[in-house]
Amino acid sequence: MRRGMYVYAWDLWQEGTAAVAGRLRDAGLNAVSLATAYHAGKFLRPHAPGGKVWFPEDGTVYFRPHPARYGRLQPQAAAMVAEYDALPALAREADDFHVTSWTVGLHNSRLGALHPDLCCQTPFGDSLINALCPSQPEVRQYLTALCLDTAAQPGIGEIAIEAPGFQTYRHGHHQEFELIKLPEAVETLLGTCFCAACLVRAKAVGLDCDALADQARRDLAAFFADGAAPVLNPQSDPDWRALQACRADTVTSLVAEVRAALDPVVSLAVIPSVQTPNALCWREGSDLAALAKVADRLEVPAYQTGPAAIAQDMDQVRAAAGEAAAIGFILRPTWPHVTGPDDLAACVASARAAGAAQLSFYNYGHMRLQSLDWIAAAL
Repeated sequence: MRRGMYVYAWDLWQEGTAAVAGRLRDAGLNAVSLATAYHAGKFLRPHAPGGKVWFPEDGTVYFRPHPARYGRLQPQAAAMVAEYDALPALAREADDFHVTSWTVGLHNSRLGALHPDLCCQTPFGDSLINALCPSQPEVRQYLTALCLDTAAQPGIGEIAIEAPGFQTYRHGHHQEFELIKLPEAVETLLGTCFCAACLVRAKAVGLDCDALADQARRDLAAFFADGAAPVLNPQSDPDWRALQACRADTVTSLVAEVRAALDPVVSLAVIPSVQTPNALCWREGSDLAALAKVADRLEVPAYQTGPAAIAQDMDQVRAAAGEAAAIGFILRPTWPHVTGPDDLAACVASARAAGAAQLSFYNYGHMRLQSLDWIAAAL
């Protein structure tokens, strides 16, 4: 079984590729998932050798892209790549590790700000610039090109796409803020895309999307006025259920297109959700069973708090994806999810009981180094 660690290029750069690989090896790990396309953030790094806070550049890649592969949406290499290129460094100094390219797909505020017409749009027509829309043909071409470009880099054995679909309204965007509590139905309506491309796809399956958008606007306007609960339930209303199915087909077909374009020697994994628990993945257009059939495997974050809740989440993912689905689970070996090696060992046992094809841990740069000892004991 592969046993991997999620890592950032800046941690390899500042701590030394060989040194980090040695620590991971000593913990019983044999794979790394390197962030090769990533978004902005503000990250505390407990064991960094110098400064302890890192601000990644927004919407950049951590390799040298080939512009000719792309169309209107062009990737931009992070500035640090001029001094340190992580993939060749891993190929030189840690060639015994399997390397997965952790590729954040459509969560890209840099590209969204440049191309708001290609972003998801609320029922009111607001462009959500952090969320490129998977219905847009140019966005689909971009994600396929990004995966092909990444697969051509040294040492890549697998691409793992995070955020291949629709993002929820609340997604941790910079200083995301509101002064009214948003119920789940309101968040769902605000995060449902009604861009031109989504309307075309929905109308093709017989849905009256103009009526659905009108309905959403009425419910949201009433809620914004005085807190009136939405009349519709996006999970139970038949037309909205049909719209959710259309969104899921949009995401599944995009992943299938990427898989068809990739060389068969490079595996394709999908991180289907950043929701907790994973039962909320439908809001992103993720159908676990369908995605498991078009990708080589699912890579699922198990980020509940405490071994019992984590085990329950993993069991629910297995039930939803099906017994035949290849699933890797990602565990966080640190606060607030586990309190020590015994908790982590219980989570590892639960993952194995849920039929895990792979185990990964998140994230080398964010956690204390003592978590590596917990991992070694748990494995």
